[in-house]
Amino acid sequence: MSRPPMRYWQPPGETVERLAESQATGALHGEAGTVHLSEGWVVHVESDRTPGLAGLLAACGRVPAEVWQETVRTSGPDCRVGRALLEQGRLTRGELEICHLGALYDAAFFVLCARSTMTWFEPGARHWLGPVRRVSARTLRRESVRRRDVLERIWPWPQLDSSPVVPVPAGHRASGPHTRVPAPNRRQRELLSHADGRRTPGDLARLLGRSAFSTTVDIRRLAAAGLVATPFGAAPAPGRVASLVAGPGAGPNGAEGYASARPAPADPRPVSPLDTDTVELTLAGLERRVPGAALAAVPGGTAAAHRRSEPRPSRRPTHAAAQPLSVNDPDIALLHRVRTALEARL
Repeated sequence: MSRPPMRYWQPPGETVERLAESQATGALHGEAGTVHLSEGWVVHVESDRTPGLAGLLAACGRVPAEVWQETVRTSGPDCRVGRALLEQGRLTRGELEICHLGALYDAAFFVLCARSTMTWFEPGARHWLGPVRRVSARTLRRESVRRRDVLERIWPWPQLDSSPVVPVPAGHRASGPHTRVPAPNRRQRELLSHADGRRTPGDLARLLGRSAFSTTVDIRRLAAAGLVATPFGAAPAPGRVASLVAGPGAGPNGAEGYASARPAPADPRPVSPLDTDTVELTLAGLERRVPGAALAAVPGGTAAAHRRSEPRPSRRPTHAAAQPLSVNDPDIALLHRVRTALEARL
């Protein structure tokens, strides 16, 4: 007889650790995806905001889509799809583990950082992939906080992660004697060429068969450089999303060393499109004095009359904006690629 689902109203990261402590087996379903556990270990994570394992393997040409579908059909009911791919010689053990962990951490970042705190646990549920690698709940949550910190250092504007990517036309980009807009690298040029004003970073990641987190990193860098428009609206207070995954035991009073910041109270005032602290290059006449810095005034000198003290990014994101996105030196270009891989931990 199956056990009824259990509902939780707390941050997903905290719920996952609570289930891990009880050595639970099953699936925790939430707004952004599902975390699968086996005897307290996280064994798989799925999210509709990231390309799954099938998409990553198909994009690199390792497992054709039709082969994947047939394997899932025949081996999925027994939860041994991963083992079947190894037995067929489609993948080596190392390839499967790297792709599996990449997809797991990629999806976990978005699932654990979801704003909704309502989740429900399905006891005993098993994933059709079968055992590949397992990760502790504490490690998973710590990695999600680290990735959020990486994004905040680049350009602290979380709305970019789920909004359509809108390239800034060349004629509306920053200009001036003190403005330097770095040229995008090959990966970023490919993103810009597929950004049609409707696709989100997750859509672009699935389309190109890339990690959703590394795609989000590129989008934030492009926004910091003024090549992608930043959505309207005030940016959330620093640490707002990190607090959703940090939990009570991960701050100054906990063992993990991550601050568990409380969300800032919402500002009841409406956001005006003329607030120069909360708008981006989608308005004509706005320009950056320095890539990644605050914007100049609205044309006609009307900005001062409409300016209010809306929240702004907590610090100037010079980490990415002050550096060129591509270089001619092949050694430095290689280091940039290594840095991107290290940031994504892939």
